Amino acid sequence: MKKLGALFLSIFMVMSVFTTAHAAEKPVGVWIDGTEIKLGNSNPVVEKGTTLVPMRPLLEKLNVNINWNKKTQTVTGTKNGLALSLTIGSTTATVNGEKKKLEVAPKTINNVTYVPVRFIGETIGYKVEWSPALRTITFVADTQAAGSTGFLWKVENNGNTVYLLGSIHVANDKMYPLRPEIEAAFEASQYLGVEVDISKIDQAEIQKFILEKGSYTDGTKLKDHVSADTYNKVTQLLKANGLAENAFDSFKPWVVTQGVSSLQMQVTSYTADTGIDLYFLQKAGKLNKPIIELENTQLQLNMFDQFSDGLQEKLLVDTLGSLNQTDNTSAAASLDALSQMWMQGDEESLVAMTKAVAQEPEYYKGLVSDRNVNMVKHVKEYLNSDKKATYLVVVGALHMLGDDGIVTQLQKDGFNVVKQ
Repeated sequence: MKKLGALFLSIFMVMSVFTTAHAAEKPVGVWIDGTEIKLGNSNPVVEKGTTLVPMRPLLEKLNVNINWNKKTQTVTGTKNGLALSLTIGSTTATVNGEKKKLEVAPKTINNVTYVPVRFIGETIGYKVEWSPALRTITFVADTQAAGSTGFLWKVENNGNTVYLLGSIHVANDKMYPLRPEIEAAFEASQYLGVEVDISKIDQAEIQKFILEKGSYTDGTKLKDHVSADTYNKVTQLLKANGLAENAFDSFKPWVVTQGVSSLQMQVTSYTADTGIDLYFLQKAGKLNKPIIELENTQLQLNMFDQFSDGLQEKLLVDTLGSLNQTDNTSAAASLDALSQMWMQGDEESLVAMTKAVAQEPEYYKGLVSDRNVNMVKHVKEYLNSDKKATYLVVVGALHMLGDDGIVTQLQKDGFNVVKQ
């Protein structure tokens, strides 16, 4: 269990925005602006190396106005001065009157019109990435070439300045570089504020804490606290990953949930080592810039332990349900969507995610709203102090917006919070 303990430690550090309860349920899909297109039963098809997807949900998600000519079997799409047309069975398309050659012609399958996804995406102005291993198609906005947008705000008061950066705690190399405004905020700051300084965590101490808090000490086992179906799914997962079927028997559901999440994470390119938090922690360390912790690891772990038995099992069941036990791609697809949301600074998707978490009141209270109260308190102390200093506060993006968000609460308290 020691090895597993080290694996799931990083998951606790990403709980502020990447939560297993809301991982993507389908390992296959098309992602645009951090959101998966709902294709129903009409899955993408591959022909001669070209991926085709249902036309209507794709173009509607891209905000393309659609006109269908049934007689000529031609679809015309317009958006912001761009006009394109494709005809069923024809490998010739037009873009603003200019003919374009298609590798594969649009076609109709079961009364659904399919079009070449790469042609559509690149014509609209996206870079289209296809992962055969994950079976995911991701549209990446060209604006990312100038650096990931992220979520950044600026607040000033009493001669003090606080930059608020909503973070993703795990990342991969595609999320860098960051846009210049984010880097400038760090350079201008005398202090770096984070949830927890994960660069200085004593893993032995944390594992001891987890064993003490997350283990059953009354002689009972996991199977005595969850349904037979849930326990069976846990043992099946362990077996599928070459682990002992009783590896989680001594642990509470919240610990098992993090262990399952860690098994998901192992097949992705995302790590805490490349997370936004650690990126700035390492930069601050090199510059001897003071680091302020808004929370501590024990507080975060206690939050999970204090969840009711019912919620703990629900989170475990949801996590098991999101995991494809044959190819383990769900976590990667979910993180791909989250990273796209962050890189593009998609506030609409961030608010939607916050509302989704709020659908489970106990979970939302522990994960978001209660912690936000403490974070807002710290930020207001920085703004009202006599230091005349500048701070960069980096916390999970899920804490920023919504009714209880840090930005929202500061605005309600009369502070002028300016999006950067």
